[in-house]
Amino acid sequence: MAEQQQLGFREVIPDQSALLQWRNITIDTGAAQSTLQDIKVPEYGGGYAFTPVCPATRNRYLFWRVCHDVVELWEESLDHDFTHNHIQLRFADTPVLEGLSVHETQHHVYILLATVSSVHRFCFPHPQVSQGSKGRPQSILSDLTFHTLKDYHYLHLLNTTAAGEGLPHTAGTHLVTSEGDEGEAVFVLGQSGGALLVVVMSPVSAPTHHLPHPPPPLVAAHTIKNSSLMNRLFTGFVPGMFRSVEGCETVSSVVVLNVGGEAMAMGVCRDTRVRAWSCHRLQCILAHDTLENTAEASRKLTPGAQRHQIRKEGKGESAVLGVFLTFAEKHLLLVYRPTSTPQGLSLTHLQTLYPPQHDLVDFCLSSSHIWTLWTDANNDTQLMYAGLEDGYGDRGSSCDNNSEGGWRKPPGLRLVVLEPSPDREVPLTDPFLDPREVYLRELFTPNRFSAHTLRKALSIYRRSVEPVNLGEGGMSRLQEEVEAALRDQVEARVTSDMTREEVSQVTLEAWATFYSHTLQYHQVGQKPVGLVGSGCGVVRKQVVSWVRGVDVLEVVVCGDADDVVAGAVAGVVSEDPGVTAALLALARPLRLLRTALAPEQAAAFSLDLHHLQPPDQLAGDLASCLLGQEPDLGSTLSRQLAGLPGLVPGLWAYLHALQLDQGLPDSLALVEGSNPGGEVDGALGGRAGAGLVGAVVQQMGRGRLELCRDLLVLQQAALLLAHQSRLAPDAAATLRSTLLPKTALLTQAYFALLHLASAPAERPTRSTLEAARRQLAALSLGPGPSPPPQARPATVLELFFMGTGGDQARTAARHALDQTSAGWAGQVLPLAATVAQLAWPISRCLALLEWLVWAGQHEAVQQYVRLLQPWCEWNSCSRKFLLGVSLLNQGEASKAAALLLAAWQGVSAEDFLAGRVAGGGPDTPEQQLRVTYCLRVIRLLEQSGQGALALLVAQKGVTAAATDSHALAALYSVVFKHQLDLHHHDEAFTALLACPSHTRRRDLLRQLVVALHDRRCLETLIEYQYGDLAGEVVTILENRARSADILINNYYHLLYAFHVSKHNYKKAACVMYECALRLNVEGVGERGVKQQAKCYLACINCLHHIPSDQAWILKPVPRSVPSEEASQDCDMDGGISPKRSSEGAPVAPPLPRTRPQVTVLELPHIQREYQLVHARLLLLRSLPDIPLSGGPLSPSDTISLLTHARLFKEAVRLARMFELAVTPILKGLANTCLHPNSHPPPPQTDANFSDAEEGWWSLLKQLLEEEEVGKQSVLHHAVATELLHYSSSLPTWLTDSYKMRNLGELLALYVRKGLLGEATELALQYVDAVMGHAPEQVGVSSGLHETGPAVWLPYTALDQLLLELDEVRQHHQYAKMRERLTHKLATYRKLLEQVSHLRATVLLRG
Repeated sequence: MAEQQQLGFREVIPDQSALLQWRNITIDTGAAQSTLQDIKVPEYGGGYAFTPVCPATRNRYLFWRVCHDVVELWEESLDHDFTHNHIQLRFADTPVLEGLSVHETQHHVYILLATVSSVHRFCFPHPQVSQGSKGRPQSILSDLTFHTLKDYHYLHLLNTTAAGEGLPHTAGTHLVTSEGDEGEAVFVLGQSGGALLVVVMSPVSAPTHHLPHPPPPLVAAHTIKNSSLMNRLFTGFVPGMFRSVEGCETVSSVVVLNVGGEAMAMGVCRDTRVRAWSCHRLQCILAHDTLENTAEASRKLTPGAQRHQIRKEGKGESAVLGVFLTFAEKHLLLVYRPTSTPQGLSLTHLQTLYPPQHDLVDFCLSSSHIWTLWTDANNDTQLMYAGLEDGYGDRGSSCDNNSEGGWRKPPGLRLVVLEPSPDREVPLTDPFLDPREVYLRELFTPNRFSAHTLRKALSIYRRSVEPVNLGEGGMSRLQEEVEAALRDQVEARVTSDMTREEVSQVTLEAWATFYSHTLQYHQVGQKPVGLVGSGCGVVRKQVVSWVRGVDVLEVVVCGDADDVVAGAVAGVVSEDPGVTAALLALARPLRLLRTALAPEQAAAFSLDLHHLQPPDQLAGDLASCLLGQEPDLGSTLSRQLAGLPGLVPGLWAYLHALQLDQGLPDSLALVEGSNPGGEVDGALGGRAGAGLVGAVVQQMGRGRLELCRDLLVLQQAALLLAHQSRLAPDAAATLRSTLLPKTALLTQAYFALLHLASAPAERPTRSTLEAARRQLAALSLGPGPSPPPQARPATVLELFFMGTGGDQARTAARHALDQTSAGWAGQVLPLAATVAQLAWPISRCLALLEWLVWAGQHEAVQQYVRLLQPWCEWNSCSRKFLLGVSLLNQGEASKAAALLLAAWQGVSAEDFLAGRVAGGGPDTPEQQLRVTYCLRVIRLLEQSGQGALALLVAQKGVTAAATDSHALAALYSVVFKHQLDLHHHDEAFTALLACPSHTRRRDLLRQLVVALHDRRCLETLIEYQYGDLAGEVVTILENRARSADILINNYYHLLYAFHVSKHNYKKAACVMYECALRLNVEGVGERGVKQQAKCYLACINCLHHIPSDQAWILKPVPRSVPSEEASQDCDMDGGISPKRSSEGAPVAPPLPRTRPQVTVLELPHIQREYQLVHARLLLLRSLPDIPLSGGPLSPSDTISLLTHARLFKEAVRLARMFELAVTPILKGLANTCLHPNSHPPPPQTDANFSDAEEGWWSLLKQLLEEEEVGKQSVLHHAVATELLHYSSSLPTWLTDSYKMRNLGELLALYVRKGLLGEATELALQYVDAVMGHAPEQVGVSSGLHETGPAVWLPYTALDQLLLELDEVRQHHQYAKMRERLTHKLATYRKLLEQVSHLRATVLLRG
């Protein structure tokens, strides 16, 4: 930074949008309010820069502000973000003296301060120690609370009234470190009586295991009286009226430093002497007259209104003292070096400066400069500096030493360029904006007004505005509150009878009033109170501003070019001395034009640039206006131009310096994801550091934009004054053809850069960031930016720097950063220049714009692209692409699609589109890049839910793709998908047929079939001519039919219709049969059974449409899989050893593959299955409460259920069809006959007659007669058994029929059932019939006769009957029956013997 320091310095005010939260801690010192409340002490501030021993202490500062009894402490790091780092210490009723100091040791950080009645030492862990324990840098103040105060704070109360020397009014503090780590704290307080109070506090004892709470430090307090006994006597006994100077030895300001291993208190007294006291020997050891080192030694100067002050810098032999002397005639600033010699302490005079007659706020010294902070007569702040001249002791303003560059430094103090205050009035120059919008833009422009200032101005309207009420919204929430407050203010003043103009005037006045309040609070908040110790910043009441070096162009813009000689800029712009001289010579006419330019004209120029007006034309109009308004300006400017050594070389030098790309736009391209590492890793990476870099870029952009504007006006004025300024024709031609267009281009570029540097950062919602991540994934662009930090930066440029832009900038500026050791002061300009290069429009680099899109900064992106669109030819298509993505996120889908399509033209020409978006390489064909780009844009639009727009892109991609391109199938797939989504079925089918990939075509066909089925466009689906895809359609429908829920999506109907339309009736029959089978298992209730019945009927109908010899279908049968054990046994039997795995475990061999077995189903079989379903349907209608779902029913089960439902005829019919016994049916019917009214008959039963009982008997008789085969009696036996089981008599018709078929079986049944009477009568009847009495009644063809057929009697049954009757012969009735039966049998036997004899005779005769 050495060269930049030679050129000058400039103030930077970073982001002020943070709403600070202060923790208040009150420290009670026991002071009496009545005694100390009227004591006046100066308000001051300062700062301390930590020693950069590790990354945690690099660019780290501790600041303070002291006002009466309040000390505000806060810690900032430019590399890291801290929380809970603002502390407000209130020393109850005890004013705090100047002299607060901060000291570092190896393990601790000490803050020493003194009040009027006490001294305090705060001890905090060193950041290097706390970082190791906590893992990440944290503020040393984060743990300081009221409850933990005793762990960090030590105090000692003073007894200042005992010696009669008055109260202290100034103080100096110092930490005397020993050879170890810690040291003793020394406090020196200057008392109004002239004495010094020295307080020494012993080092802090570290806690140990045995002593966790060490005792408080030891404190020793001593008083140093006046320097000599005579002076003390003179002061004590001589009345004040006889003394020349009141309290001449009273210390005005004091510092404590270590010289020669001894703590020394050095102060400047009211008599302008610098005195030194030994803090250990407690005596004055030096009294040096400072005026002897100036030209005023022999003059008598009148004391000034301010007090003399002294400051120190450095340690040990390198320490330097600065002494400020104030007089009514002039101010003096002297620099000394204290030196310890065997003869004693001496001061070596180094430098004397004569500052202006302003009010000194503060001054300090650094290793190379002396810094002074002033307030002039207009209450404006001025910061001045001068270089320290080590080893020079001349009495004047000796700034004449030669530097290494061979040129002489300018003498005296030089001004630091401070940031100008905001305009007192807001110019309403934009007719397109409402005044409210203009004022909001001025109030909330980043780095313009602090959040604290705006909140205080708002509190005039709303008293309850606190930071906690604003939440996390920050400045945006504050803006809403301001708008609401002023809206209420306007509504309160507006009446119904006001005109529109009057309402506008009231609104304008309200906003102007609020702006005035804000400006007043801003001016109060910008009041300086002190300097940072190293001279790198100014502590103000509300903010800390930083001081950085400047470059040559900033010197020209800021108007100090007269103070810079050619040697200072030699080699900075050009190695040619002539070019350097021309550059410096052009600074004078440029400054002349800038002075003549009114603020309104400058604002109008910027406004016109915002409205995309050509800058060269604007400059021509501006030059004509200036020359026309001020005639003297033209003559002065002509003389200056005529005296230039070279106008064109000087302009070229300026333009070359203004080119951030150095004339090579293609060279600005950075590697993504780069990380610098090393010592520069994370440099200025905190929110404060990013704000500092962003503010520097903003200053750079604004200053260079103004320089470009002035160059344009100068060139236009030179052309207008060509004759007067003796401008050569070739120079004029060069201006018109080359320099003016080049300058106009740079003007527009810097205007766009300034927009980015000042555009406020948005706070995107979580949904916006999630959408950006999904878009990045759709475009295959990687993970994208990290989430924005919780503490939101003020501008988009700061946001970018805190993200990936910071690492990119550090990598690009690595060489410059490695060469500097000046901390942030040497880092900020290289980093700011690199960030400006990343945002530079005239380059191939799109890192910043791309990052902003994915970070949700869409408003800034859209404005930035709008500013570049008319003129910037670099990355024009890439910007359209990124703008399209931004608009897509903003809901402008149609505009976004148009931009994305327009960007298609630059895929092959621009690296971002070709490499990042299309993912191509150097050798990728252009056609492939275009197709890949289309596919990724399509994916982006699809991800955003814009199918119709994705279709347009796909159609454009189809026209660009070759017929053999692999991506053509993907494009046709996209066309098909979105045409199908739009219900354009014909277009979708056309795209399907055009797709060259068979695999994709099959997938698309599946989607088409499913979509048409779901939309019930079945006729359309069937009518399409699929050609060779017909088989695929069938396969798809079959797979869908078998995988879908048949009760929800029955694809079988569609498949049946498809086959019928193709006259493939056998396939149609198969489909319906399969559907019936699935419905048999999955169908629920009557509806499922009805559908099943319809399927069977459709199947039967299809089989009737084909020849009878082909009327069959195949029914797949599940293949039987042999068990694992059987397969293993088979292998073992075959003599094959079992396979084993690598670990030795047996591995089962694969199971043998068997061919699936099929069953041929003919029409009768299917008809029988239909009858089962029909019966099942009857059952559901008859017995709705019986669950019949869950699987198929066998014929026997169906017949059983039909019998239970009293559907006997249907049951008998199924029994006949399936050749099953009807016995259970008739038994059930017999039971029903016995209990006809046990349950009311269902509506679908066979009881369709008036008399239910009679009807059931009739049905039984009918079925029995129909179903009994021939002379068999199986069914009669079953029915009779069932009836007799319930002790019911057999009906006559049944008995007669039974007797005709098998009387013996009936007799045996009677006997088993105990019906002895009926059995006896039946036996008698049968015996009589056998003997020839009415044999036809019992089924006997003829009686017993010798020529007739043989007859027989059921002897077994008769024997059983006789035995039963014999058992009950005690009953007369049964005895009589037995007698009759016995008699009848005896008669039968006699007749049998006769007939047998006769038959034998006949046979013998024959």
